[in-house]
Amino acid sequence: MRKNFTLAVGICALALGWSAAANADYFNRYTNGSWTNAEFNNGACQYYYSFNAQSGETHVNRYGNCSQVAIGPDGRPVPVVPTARVVVPGRATAQLVVPQR
Repeated sequence: MRKNFTLAVGICALALGWSAAANADYFNRYTNGSWTNAEFNNGACQYYYSFNAQSGETHVNRYGNCSQVAIGPDGRPVPVVPTARVVVPGRATAQLVVPQR
């Protein structure tokens, strides 16, 4: 039961972080012909994302420290989730990776 509760809290925190980053005031997406463009600037990280729907061509330009922000498939910013280390006494260290959506 405790494991399920911890997992639920973690998923909720991830969802809140993603929605806060994706709906922030410093994110803008617009369309110009077949190009979909996205701009993100939070002061530390700035990027420009462009996608052409006809040719499938994608361009990304990053400036600053963007190590805490991942770019989603539609250009939306997604916070980077740190991985947790699981240490079991008497066994080798395993790494738990939480999949991102």
